Amino acid sequence: MKKIIVFIFVCALPFTFFSQDNSAFIKNDSIDALLKASSDLKAKNNMYEALEKAFKAVDYAHKLKNDYYISYSYFMMGIIQYEIIDYENAKKHLLKSLEYTKQAKEKKLLPYILHNLANIYYDNNELENAVVFYKRAIELGKQNPETGYQTPLNSLIWTYMDLNRYDQAAIHLKESDSIDQFVPDSIEANKSSLYMLKGRNYAHLGDIEKAEKSYEEALKILERQPYWPKGKSYLYQYRSEMYEDIGEYAKAVVDLKLLQENDRKVFENAKLKNTEIAKIRFEVDEYERKLEVSEREKSLLQDIAKNNKIIIYISLAGLVLLIGAVFFYYKSYESKKKSSKILESKNIELNEAKSQAEKLSKVRSKFISTVSHELRTPLYGVVGISSLLLENNTSKNDKKLLNSLKFSADYLLDLVNKVLKISKIDAEQTDLIKTPTNLCSLSQNILQSFEYQSEKKENELLFDYNKNIPNQLDIDALRISEILINLIGNAIKFTSKGKIWLRIKLLSITSKTVCIRYEIEDTGIGIPDDQKDYIFEEFSQAGTVYDNKQGTGLGLSIVKNLLEMMDSKIHFESKKGVGSKFYFNLDLEISENADITDNNIDSQESSNTISANILVAEDNKINQLVTKNLLKLIGCDCVMVENGFEAVEALKRQSFDLVLMDINMPVLDGMQATIKIRKFDDTTPIIALTASELSEVQDECLNAGMNDLLNKPLNKINLKAAILKNLALRNPQTGT
Repeated sequence: MKKIIVFIFVCALPFTFFSQDNSAFIKNDSIDALLKASSDLKAKNNMYEALEKAFKAVDYAHKLKNDYYISYSYFMMGIIQYEIIDYENAKKHLLKSLEYTKQAKEKKLLPYILHNLANIYYDNNELENAVVFYKRAIELGKQNPETGYQTPLNSLIWTYMDLNRYDQAAIHLKESDSIDQFVPDSIEANKSSLYMLKGRNYAHLGDIEKAEKSYEEALKILERQPYWPKGKSYLYQYRSEMYEDIGEYAKAVVDLKLLQENDRKVFENAKLKNTEIAKIRFEVDEYERKLEVSEREKSLLQDIAKNNKIIIYISLAGLVLLIGAVFFYYKSYESKKKSSKILESKNIELNEAKSQAEKLSKVRSKFISTVSHELRTPLYGVVGISSLLLENNTSKNDKKLLNSLKFSADYLLDLVNKVLKISKIDAEQTDLIKTPTNLCSLSQNILQSFEYQSEKKENELLFDYNKNIPNQLDIDALRISEILINLIGNAIKFTSKGKIWLRIKLLSITSKTVCIRYEIEDTGIGIPDDQKDYIFEEFSQAGTVYDNKQGTGLGLSIVKNLLEMMDSKIHFESKKGVGSKFYFNLDLEISENADITDNNIDSQESSNTISANILVAEDNKINQLVTKNLLKLIGCDCVMVENGFEAVEALKRQSFDLVLMDINMPVLDGMQATIKIRKFDDTTPIIALTASELSEVQDECLNAGMNDLLNKPLNKINLKAAILKNLALRNPQTGT
């Protein structure tokens, strides 16, 4: 049905309807004449020449920059390409026509464009999309009586019947039947399609007599007009199906034969078009390519002309500015001479001030660095000795105290490390310092450090940890410690004779990353609803119920700011008199040594002890004591020397399996000692021991000939892992 409707639209549009008073003509061919010729050629089935005329109309319309004619020319191209079954290009040009119609003042072409787009959707079996466009075309047709709307209305009815939605089709069929039939004979196909739709509807309702009469009326009209040869095929098909449904097979067979004969004629006619269609499609592509090149050349020439004008204007402006600059320079020369001496003296003062500021900055940095380094030494002793004591058989109460002591020392040591690093970067930098961290141990230690405060308030501390979380994750341990300390401290502060939970949940995990959730929940007094919006503000405590609690009101504000640095947010749930739960999510990277778990280390200690003779170069007595005892715990013998010179001499006298070399030592430092050792021994692994940031000294250590680096303070796990790794690299065949 759709093919005849496309043709009806073209024939129904008088070309004077599209002409405008200010239309421009190019030689003897006006756009109106080209479009009229294209329509006539299409009616005569001369598609190639019809499309050629439409192309010329597009070209002329573009030259005139007339949106109205551009839209109509693209519309003509689209319906011709639809006729030759080039649906893709037909849709493209109809959409272009739609775009230019929206820009033009005259909108009467709009319902025709929408109807033809609907036809394309119909033929592509996108019936629901076709319904949407038919409805829009009908709506616009009703707004303008000149365009009419019976044709898209019949198309909508036809589509509803194809969708087996006869109830909706029947409503619109009554409307179509009531429309005045005083239309040109060229649109007589509307009548034939209406009768055919009536026949389909009567057949569906079982009124065969009325259906036969409707089909006969449709056939009479189809016999009179040649525009819709496929229409007879539709009629024979639907009537044959009707006869088959009621059991009149003889009549059904007759209609099937008539259908075959008519389809053969339609096919023969279409076959004659195939060569011409292929030629047309090729010409279409070639023409559009040339049109695109022409548009680009035109645009380029316009840009060049525009740029030439700009260059002229800029040159004139530049000349004016040059003259003004010369005049200004002449006038200002005298004043500059007078001010030059003043500027010179000011520059001297500024340079002196800058020099003084740089000197003060260096003194400040050196002071912070020196104090930080000096603080690390006793803290290293506290961490190391508490670690050694934990290895001994101590009572449960003593072990709790030692764990709290070690955690506090670790936390303070980490804080000193951050101060040392901050002293070497700009104060405005807030980069996170991520290190491989065991979240389970860190979180458990933090929770245990609150046991004394919790017992005073008769609270119970509970810890829940998902064992599928990798042991080693890259995280800023200081930041997460500050967050947990603030949240757990708040929970204890506002809870009495209750419970406090610290939970670490696994949300998702990949081979390289993990997403976890921290939850801190208490059974405390809760937060009133009217105070929930203010608890994260600085110096804020929610309501008078907290007036007897100590605190600055900074804790939750600090937590909020720290989590924002870590690309996370703090959330909470609270009910007054029931308790509160604070939680946040963290996306973390899994450390490269994440497979080294505490259980793995324990199994290595029991099943794979290290038997090695190690030289330790360390000038600090406390560090010597700690390192010696750590080596003893992992099964190693060691020889202790106090400076680099003694280390060189010891290696000349005796061979060792591995060397632990402190970098900063008197007499001869670790770097120079390593350089001297490598002159006569290039096989013994040397591991640097340093209190500095590894990134600051790594290149220098490796260039000196060292194999690896360890950060102070040492712990048994990292020390053993480093020794095993470097011994394995030295003796890969032994696996040790």
